[in-house]
Amino acid sequence: MTWLYPLFLWALLALLIPVIIHLFNFRRYKKIAFTNLRFLKQINQQTKSGNQLKKYLILASRLLALAFLIFAFAQPIKLANNKAINRSKQLVSIIIDNSYSMNNTGEEGLLLEAAKNRARAIISNAKGSDEFQIITSDMNAALMHNSSKQTALENIDQIKISAGSHPLSQLILLQERLLKQSNDLKSAFIISDFQKNDAPLSGAANDTSIQKTWVRISNTAAANISIDTCYLNSPILQAGETISLAVDVSNYSPNEVQGLTVDLLIDNKPKGVASFDIKPYAKTTQVINFVIDAGGSHACVLKHAGDNMAFDDQLFFSLNLKTDFQVINIFDKKEQYINAVFDETQGFEYQGFASGAVQFNAFNKASLICIEGSNNLSNGMAGELKKYCNNGGNLFIFPQANLPYGGLQNLASAMGFTIDENPITLNGKVSSFDLEHPIFKNLFEKVPKQPDLPLVGRYYNTTTPSAIALMKLNNGANFISNFKLGKGQVYVCSSPLNAEYSNFQNHAFFVPVLLKAAMLLKYDAPLYFQCGQTESIATGQAFTSERGITLQLGNNRYMTEVINMDGELFLNTNGEIAQAGDYKALLNNSDSTLLGLSFNMNRKESDTRTFSESELENMATQNGAQLFSGSAEKLSAEYAASLKGTPFWKWCIIFVLFFLLIEILLIRFLKPHAKLSA
Repeated sequence: MTWLYPLFLWALLALLIPVIIHLFNFRRYKKIAFTNLRFLKQINQQTKSGNQLKKYLILASRLLALAFLIFAFAQPIKLANNKAINRSKQLVSIIIDNSYSMNNTGEEGLLLEAAKNRARAIISNAKGSDEFQIITSDMNAALMHNSSKQTALENIDQIKISAGSHPLSQLILLQERLLKQSNDLKSAFIISDFQKNDAPLSGAANDTSIQKTWVRISNTAAANISIDTCYLNSPILQAGETISLAVDVSNYSPNEVQGLTVDLLIDNKPKGVASFDIKPYAKTTQVINFVIDAGGSHACVLKHAGDNMAFDDQLFFSLNLKTDFQVINIFDKKEQYINAVFDETQGFEYQGFASGAVQFNAFNKASLICIEGSNNLSNGMAGELKKYCNNGGNLFIFPQANLPYGGLQNLASAMGFTIDENPITLNGKVSSFDLEHPIFKNLFEKVPKQPDLPLVGRYYNTTTPSAIALMKLNNGANFISNFKLGKGQVYVCSSPLNAEYSNFQNHAFFVPVLLKAAMLLKYDAPLYFQCGQTESIATGQAFTSERGITLQLGNNRYMTEVINMDGELFLNTNGEIAQAGDYKALLNNSDSTLLGLSFNMNRKESDTRTFSESELENMATQNGAQLFSGSAEKLSAEYAASLKGTPFWKWCIIFVLFFLLIEILLIRFLKPHAKLSA
């Protein structure tokens, strides 16, 4: 027991005044002489002892009433664990979960509003000198700075559901880092529904200087069907050809889902449908095959009928089909074969360079660069080709006939493969090819049992770690090797385009292999991006100028920052994209569409399951925190008690009234004993 305002207790000295007055003001009994004794028969005489008892009782009741009135002003309180009263300034940091799971409803209505009410209860009970930090799931920097009580309450009013949520463990680390910068007393609160997908919930090593409290908002897990993601089964996209799209759908409910239909719309036109049967809390994948007749940018969406959580019922993605693939050929003596494949082929733009006169600035736009033999490419050329591949380019390499290392010594060193100095005589043929590779996949309507394959008389043996064999020779060596370099792909043929070495350049395989190599996606481009993401967006487009680019969705427009990364165009949205949908990237001051970009909400919130009370209690204990699960009113009372203790001034007022009532009753009903004299 202690006192909130102990200086008022000095007023107890004032109780001595009525005691002194009372003691020295007792009336003495006096003898009165009467001339006629018959008048004495009519006098009621009080006994001296009875009169004094009444006066003492009245004095005691008045003193007690006054004493408890003084106690009420001094405000007696009881602190938990006999702590001392905290009169110092305090920094209070509050994490408010405003992720999409908080858009659900609970017993108190919208979960986010319930969380905000608890934050208001904490702030309202703090001292006026305290400072506050508000940390939201989207890490809104405008709310994180230290603010006053009134400003903090105003900031809470502005919090809305956000698409750019971060894991709770990341928010905890941020909170602890910000608190450690202060020398004041520190309190940390987390207000969330504590979804299981936030695990593990842990910060840095327990800091005993921070008083931690986890406030749980009760959230009943809602049944939810989520379209998680989609991806292409082949990196080759061509107008008029079948495109295979895999779709992942999850069932976050205790009941099996049967016959769920997911529709595919492209440019607002139906293009396909898939049916799903999904077991409880499981995921399944189905494939939708479709054809797009025209090239260019296409806005696509996958959707199902919908449920209680609408943000994951649709998945937007963009397909940008090229119609003008640009091919560069680098040759030493003259163009012989590769130009014949691309020069007159519709949809391809061909450009040939002699090895000593290459224009490196043309590399950024190229879908494919071919090396049709060269007399030992320079280190500078090899470095530029490596940068081109790292940025997502495709490179097809043919050695030069009758040269040591096929003229590829510098290029092989830069690209990370080895090639023998001298060719090997085989007089054999290609024995097999990889039907599952994107270049050969769907190339044949029906694969012949004994296909006619290229003949090989001589070849340079090449070795590449982690390379796959696109085509193999009958002695087990690779005829065409394929390996990934950065974002791009490198293809190395072991034979020059020379009749002395092989007939590949005259074979039926030659044209489709080169055409499909040029049509491979320049890099593994995402079909969509996350709303609220702050990372730069790779467009796969060549950087041409500093002209601004605007993202448009309906009537909403967002300015983007244009970034040049090694000649490739990147966009930075600064996390401002908050609405899911198919956006058009427009060049400023024009309605010309550069490409389509799609954004979706993070699916992390799709799983609505939360930690149980016991699970959360254990985690809170491990992190040195207390767990609270009650209402905002109960939180307000408990937090106030932890700061100011349990108050007893109301009981003091009750005792004041009680003793005043005793005084009244003593005066009115307590009569001293009396004797009638004769």
